[in-house]
Amino acid sequence: MKLYDWSIAPNPRRVRLYLAEKRIAIPAEDAGVPGKPILAPGFLAAHAHRRVPLLVLDDGTEIGEAMAICRYFETLHPEPPLMGRDAKDRALVEMWERLAEWEGLHAVSEVFRNSRPSFSGRALAGSAQAIEQIPALVERGRQRMAQFHARFERQLDGHPFVVGDAFTVADITALCAIDFAIFCGLPIPDGCANLQRWHADISARPSAKG
Repeated sequence: MKLYDWSIAPNPRRVRLYLAEKRIAIPAEDAGVPGKPILAPGFLAAHAHRRVPLLVLDDGTEIGEAMAICRYFETLHPEPPLMGRDAKDRALVEMWERLAEWEGLHAVSEVFRNSRPSFSGRALAGSAQAIEQIPALVERGRQRMAQFHARFERQLDGHPFVVGDAFTVADITALCAIDFAIFCGLPIPDGCANLQRWHADISARPSAKG
């Protein structure tokens, strides 16, 4: 099997963090063009999904999207559990991971893809057709990120991780969203002490450092 990665993008980082926490090593290839914010033309032509991360199994099956890839490996390698231990726990982990993606990563993506000149005509990831930027989405993305910060600040009051006392994929996606937001000039607000404490703790994990 092979994992198509892109070292500069937040979504592939979710899978890298997951695999590092699981101590799973698989062959990987960076699908980006060195020095440019684009995926290699050869990768785009060969894979209809047109996005990374992308896992290609030995039988040729292609699995796209970060959490789908993580789910595949969670089934094969259930320990340590990063998607919950029982029905209630799994539901809560999935709930908060989805919130981190939709209210965090997608919000920052609105800011990033609709404000960067290098993404002119490429406002939506994976599209083979030109999709123009919408400047109004930049401000909406900032507002969404502010709501994300406030929601996760409340959630982290009184416990060390997003879902209680265990590190999960919800922490992985939230970390990638926050770090991408910081890169885009949207830091954790000064008043979010819980979130700042959590971010420092998660960033110190070996998987995050790597």
